[in-house]
Amino acid sequence: MYQRSSSGRYFEILLFTLSSLLLYHTGVGLLLFLVPLQIVASRRGIRSLALAAGVFFAVFLIIRFWPAAFSKDHALPDILGTIEIGVVGVLLIGMIVVNLPLRRRPRTLVMLLAATALAGAAALPAAVWLSGIPAFQQSMDALFAEISKALSGVLAPAADTGAAAFFAQMLQPARLRQMSEAYLLRSLLADYAILLAFSWWAGQAAARRARALLDSTPGFRLSRFRLESGWLWPLIVSGALVLVDLFFGISVWAYAAWNIGLVLLFLFGLQGMAIVLFLFEKYRLPRLLWFLLVVGLVILAASPGAGLFIVLVIPVLGISENWIRYRIPHGAAPKADS
Repeated sequence: MYQRSSSGRYFEILLFTLSSLLLYHTGVGLLLFLVPLQIVASRRGIRSLALAAGVFFAVFLIIRFWPAAFSKDHALPDILGTIEIGVVGVLLIGMIVVNLPLRRRPRTLVMLLAATALAGAAALPAAVWLSGIPAFQQSMDALFAEISKALSGVLAPAADTGAAAFFAQMLQPARLRQMSEAYLLRSLLADYAILLAFSWWAGQAAARRARALLDSTPGFRLSRFRLESGWLWPLIVSGALVLVDLFFGISVWAYAAWNIGLVLLFLFGLQGMAIVLFLFEKYRLPRLLWFLLVVGLVILAASPGAGLFIVLVIPVLGISENWIRYRIPHGAAPKADS
């Protein structure tokens, strides 16, 4: 319920902030912990969001440092714990940037990309700094040794000798670390943008459904999402650089090309899903079918066989709308492009 009094407002902010803290510390809730903060932003505005984010971060730091302050048996956060603190801080700042009420505020997409760019600017010096710290390298070696041991215990009972040898090679700590670092360095910004975009969408949708925004303009509708044709150029350039990296290698520039290309693929993927949702709404298909379709696509994207196909075909559908008009309302005749 929307609280109009000052005490009710602070109670509401506290409630959503505690919900965010609980989600962060409960496994899969890590992917959802920004949603309650976005609900605060949608219901109460940027000042309340800043207050909620500040309270969240303060309590988060207390949880991390409290044991060491009162017990000699507990040490201060190690290098990995310090990285976690930095990541949480960057995510909270990104949520604030997305909701900034600028006088001539650009569309939310631009704010999302601005937050992603700021995260990338913060990650670059952090990565250079961490690469020169021996304690970080030792912590990573120990972490992947534990991961390798856990995965080997799960995948060890393989009857096929060839498969057992393959898994034994792939699950070596050095090999796991190499693959993880290659993925992370190439997709860090895309992962950040996806998490931030999902949190913004889920939070503002939940606030709107709760009738907290009766006097505001209608919220975001995926079926209306569309990118201008100019977005194709950075996708083409980044895609060309990715191909050059695959065949010849372009060192550090490859990481920027991969990250930018994956962010744009995600955006055109959203446009592809917007086309599909528009057709569902146009022909009044049941919402359950849309939900099943999304779940099916997620499962297929995670599967080794069809994953790459799904990851590419949905963005290609979005890209093709630059030449093919899919979203034609009922009663409207297609218009030839001039």
